[in-house]
Amino acid sequence: MDVRQAKPEEYPVLWQLFHDTVHHVNRKDYTSQQLAAWAPDEVDLSRWALRMEGVGPMVVVIGDEIVGFSDVQADGLVDMFYVHHRWQRKGVGSRLFAEIHRRTEQMKLHELHSHVSITACPFFESHGFKVVTPQQVTINGVTLKNFLMKKPLSV
Repeated sequence: MDVRQAKPEEYPVLWQLFHDTVHHVNRKDYTSQQLAAWAPDEVDLSRWALRMEGVGPMVVVIGDEIVGFSDVQADGLVDMFYVHHRWQRKGVGSRLFAEIHRRTEQMKLHELHSHVSITACPFFESHGFKVVTPQQVTINGVTLKNFLMKKPLSV
C-alpha cells in the first residue's frame, strides 16, 4: 500500500470514492435522504476540485487503484477520511492514520480532531480518538448526526 499526495487529475476519482463510500458504508446509520444530501449523485467537479486543493488529500494506492484518501490540516483537523467500500477492513484506514501520524510529527501537532460519522466512530475510537460531543450538522438542508472526536498526540 503506497501513500502519496493526490494529483489534481485524480480529484474526480476521489469524488466517486467519496460518493460510493458514503452510499455503501454509511447506509446502515443514515437515511437515504441524509446520504443524498451528504453525497449527492451530481456534483460540480470544479467546486470539488477547489475543496480538494484546500485540504491537500493524500491517497492510498494499491496497484493502480486509489482505495482511500484523507488529509490532516495545520490545526490538527482530519477533514476527510474515506476508504473505498470494497477495501473496508483491509488495513487501508490504518495505513492512512499511520501517514497522518507521520505528518503530525513533522507539523509538531499536539492533538487531532475530526467530525466523525456514526459509522466511522468505532474505527476512530480504535485509533485513540474519544468522543467530545455529539453534533447535529445540516448539509444541503438535511440534518445529520456526527461526533466531534479528539485524540491527544505526544510530540
